[in-house]
Amino acid sequence: MNYIHQLRQNIELRNSAIAHAQVSINRMMAHLASEKFTGTDSDGDRKDWISTGDVVRFLQDLRSELQVGE
Repeated sequence: MNYIHQLRQNIELRNSAIAHAQVSINRMMAHLASEKFTGTDSDGDRKDWISTGDVVRFLQDLRSELQVGE
């Protein structure tokens, strides 16, 4: 019975990690769709360039969320 209980806890931890990862993905998608990255700047340059720092932070958050329970 303890084994089944442990498996259930592991499933709960994984489901929680997946839910948090989905929230992070949605946050990043909203960030990418923001005015910061759409249209053109006042000087005519494209605004769709992305900061590598933003991507690194997003990926670090995502990685830490998915490592729960490992």
